[in-house]
Amino acid sequence: MGQISEAKLGMVRGLIELAPDDAVRNLLLALSADRGHDDGLTRVQHLVEAEANDRRARNMVFGPIAPLCGAKGPFAGLAYPTRTLPLLWKTLKEIAPDQVASAKSLASDWLSESSPELFDQLCALAACGLREREDAFAAVCDAADAGGGCDSLADCLDIAAVTRRALDQMPEWLGRMTGEKAAKLRLAYRDAVSISDDAGPRFFEMLAAHLTEPWLILRVISGVMDRPTDTYLAGSELGSFGERVLADIDRRLVEISAFKAVAGRQSAHTAAAAVHVATVEITEVDQSIHLTADGVWGKRIAKQKAQLANTIEGHLKTTDAAVGQALPLQTVRMGPRSAKGVPRLNHDPDATAVEKAATLLIFMSEVRPSANAGGFASARAKALEVLENRLDTYVEDVLEEIRAEDGVDPDRARAFLEIAAELCGLARDEKAAQIVRRRAAAA
Repeated sequence: MGQISEAKLGMVRGLIELAPDDAVRNLLLALSADRGHDDGLTRVQHLVEAEANDRRARNMVFGPIAPLCGAKGPFAGLAYPTRTLPLLWKTLKEIAPDQVASAKSLASDWLSESSPELFDQLCALAACGLREREDAFAAVCDAADAGGGCDSLADCLDIAAVTRRALDQMPEWLGRMTGEKAAKLRLAYRDAVSISDDAGPRFFEMLAAHLTEPWLILRVISGVMDRPTDTYLAGSELGSFGERVLADIDRRLVEISAFKAVAGRQSAHTAAAAVHVATVEITEVDQSIHLTADGVWGKRIAKQKAQLANTIEGHLKTTDAAVGQALPLQTVRMGPRSAKGVPRLNHDPDATAVEKAATLLIFMSEVRPSANAGGFASARAKALEVLENRLDTYVEDVLEEIRAEDGVDPDRARAFLEIAAELCGLARDEKAAQIVRRRAAAA
């Protein structure tokens, strides 16, 4: 790259400042991996390092609200545009440069025993500026008003200190809840609502935003409310959290119902993943909330369970027929009153039929971990038994045809055996596929 002018360096700086956090991290990793930079690229690396350190401090200061500032997902009840966070940080650097500098120093030297008190002070300063809609915070307020609102952002910052400490204990609260853990959780909740009577929902919104599996927030709510009934929770100010999980289950069920074998193998992976999430969510609702048979959520969950099981059973039932299309049979008369299905080897394999069968077998295999929780374990076991019998019989019959040397094209027969081997591998495991391949090679 050689020398780089100040004007171009300024352009690069502007681009780096606009880049998402992930892009800055990846760029820094790429630049750090190669030490043989010329002067120009070294200056760019220094810019990226400075930006990365600045963002690290920003994200530590505003850690409790940072995940709220981004694209609003299906679980988010409160969100702000992505630009809100950098604007808020920029404003603080302008009105409190010394405190921000100290916060950056603290962030760079952070130790487990370090105190976040300075971070909390900056959050309190930001909350005050937002609530008063001070001129310096005008751009931040405009950005926040495009989302959850400037006032609600100030309210979130009011409880940032409580939430920050609660986040440190989240791993414990998501595990097995003991009396001691529940007591700490309820104390944190009381601390939040002591700041504002309506802080409860915001407290859980901020906690949920940090979860990679946001439905787990029901476990935390359950700890505070001592496993409430569905009727009580649904009618409370926290009812929206349960509604979001139930709505996400509905979305997964639509996705699972729409799964078609003609869509290809990747669609099977996607649909099976949807099955996994749906069963996990259903289990979480069932364990976190006391569902009643006549309760609004109890009825809904029961309906979702039945729909999930029925939909998957429908997909499983089509699998045997699809394998039959990929490995076709023809009827041969064995006597006046008996007939037998034998491999039809007078046509080349149908690639489309093979892909459909493979797609359905991938789905059948990948839903196995969800079968017990999803209520379709028995249906899956029966469907798999029928399939395995079909595959075993087909392999034996093709091998017999090859050995008989009765006009069968051996190359075509081995092509069908390779398909059978692949399908055996999908239905069972790769070891089963290898056994079929070895037998085909030896025939």
